[in-house]
Amino acid sequence: MQSVRGESNPALRRSASHSVVGADQLLGLDVTDSRGERVGELWDIMLDLRTGRVAYGVVTLARAPRWSERLVAVPWNAMHPDGHGERFRVDALRDWIERAPSMRPELLSNLRDQEWAAHIHAYFGTKPYWESATQ
Repeated sequence: MQSVRGESNPALRRSASHSVVGADQLLGLDVTDSRGERVGELWDIMLDLRTGRVAYGVVTLARAPRWSERLVAVPWNAMHPDGHGERFRVDALRDWIERAPSMRPELLSNLRDQEWAAHIHAYFGTKPYWESATQ
């Protein structure tokens, strides 16, 4: 996958003042923790077609623990654009994010399992998106 970072993507900087952007402008952006330390990159965005909501940002970890896979699904409501739309921030410390339930790319379909999805939301301390009235 070709990385698309905010600093090298003038289309993203121009659109930063807009609230609607294409996924291709977000994939590859850095993901940081609550202190601004880099955790990894936004690898994918998962949509729930039943609800029409963005469900998860899938982060590829820059420094995954040996026992872990490199991908972590972070509830979208735990991720926030930071700065001028050049990265995403997760309201947790890097070590916490790195210890989150991780998976291989071929297992991302497990996110359709509501019990597994609820576990991920509980880990990040967020209300499951399917239970909230607004995103």
